[in-house]
Amino acid sequence: MSTHAEVERAVLERIKPRPEEYEKLFSAFEVLKSTIHRVLSEKGLEAEVTLQGSVAHDTWLSGDRDLDVFVLFPSSWSKRDLELKALPALVEAASVVGVYELRYAEHPYAHVKVEDVEADIVPGLRLENPARAKTAVDRTPFHTQYVNSRLTSEMRDQVRLLKKFMKAIGVYGAEIRVRGFSGYLAELLVITCGSFRGVLEAASKWRPPVYVDTIGGLSEEYKKRLREKYPDSVLYVPDPVDPMRNTAAATSLKSLVTFILASACYLRNPGLEFFEDPGEPSAESVFEALRGRCIVAVEYYLREALPPDVIWGEALRVSSRLASLLEVLGFRVIDHSAWTNERDKAVVLVELEYCDLPLYKHYKGPCIVHEWSRIQSFIEKHFKKGFGPWITSEGCLDSLSRRSERSVVEVVESRWLEFTVAPHLRTSKPIARILDEELAKSLISEGAGKWLWNFILKTPRWMERCIS
Repeated sequence: MSTHAEVERAVLERIKPRPEEYEKLFSAFEVLKSTIHRVLSEKGLEAEVTLQGSVAHDTWLSGDRDLDVFVLFPSSWSKRDLELKALPALVEAASVVGVYELRYAEHPYAHVKVEDVEADIVPGLRLENPARAKTAVDRTPFHTQYVNSRLTSEMRDQVRLLKKFMKAIGVYGAEIRVRGFSGYLAELLVITCGSFRGVLEAASKWRPPVYVDTIGGLSEEYKKRLREKYPDSVLYVPDPVDPMRNTAAATSLKSLVTFILASACYLRNPGLEFFEDPGEPSAESVFEALRGRCIVAVEYYLREALPPDVIWGEALRVSSRLASLLEVLGFRVIDHSAWTNERDKAVVLVELEYCDLPLYKHYKGPCIVHEWSRIQSFIEKHFKKGFGPWITSEGCLDSLSRRSERSVVEVVESRWLEFTVAPHLRTSKPIARILDEELAKSLISEGAGKWLWNFILKTPRWMERCIS
């Protein structure tokens, strides 16, 4: 059996960037920097072009080809100034460098590809104090300063191990489709706990809600204030740059519990499975796993281009609402999830214990001790609708009434407006059908393979280490 140190050494050899990778990324940054400066100069604008994110922190992984370029304008500017003056200039610079597109987060930014390096060019404000931040972007340079002042060379490699671990178990990223741990959150955890294994040892003992003291003084009063500001959080990790901001606000309970369990299992029985993409299962194994199961697929087609987070948010909301509706109607829901190609299609999957309900539903009515109006209403509602009402030995009314809808597909088709609570998905009726081999093959060809495999097979590869 491999030791923790042996596993981590082998992983680091794979994930630590090579000199030529550094050269490629920094060369691309210099191209962007010089082009942006030139375009800004032509327009009479002054700004500081900075490198932020994991590359600036030197905690990025081999194979990554992403740059976060933040262009910082005078602090006297407003958000409107950034959109009306800064953004057009940055879009023009991006168009000079390569193929670009406009993207949206808290505010618009440009995304451009320089050969095989992708860069986000984000306008922001140059501030002296993070407390004066007008947007999340303005806080980022202070994160870079903080991380670079705390991480040693060895600790940067520990962050890389933690990021790779989180990616492999599916909890890396704060975006809505993951709701996991951001890169900055991973860095804070290593800074606080000292090492990759130190983070895992702490995490293996966590029980929600979890508080991580990143500021050296997390009092009960402080925790109370955080709870009041973030009542739905399950993990609280104060931002040292802005102590009343919870850097883990996006982390879901599922992601937190996945990380806790995987941490405990790795410490007990280390293995490369915790750092590797599980790969693609054979089509035969997936189709075999489908047999005898009831998974309903609901396909939506979008009529307009939307930011990815908007589509993911709406698809996930519909998934949850559909599962709740089916439960109310008498179906036994096992699991539910959603996926989108982030362009024009969203798919919701709900797995049920059975696809068809019994012909009759048993209704338990009021008893003789209840008000007459309730008794009369129950009789009127169920009389000659099946069998009953009848009087039970407890002195109550029961009924077996015929269902109007039995098939889950029929329910989805007739009630789609009840669970399609997302405005951009309500523009046209979705297609509902039972997931079979043909539909599975179609979804895999559209890029939904990994999501589909995880939904069907369910058990993560690393979980085998929990019992070995």
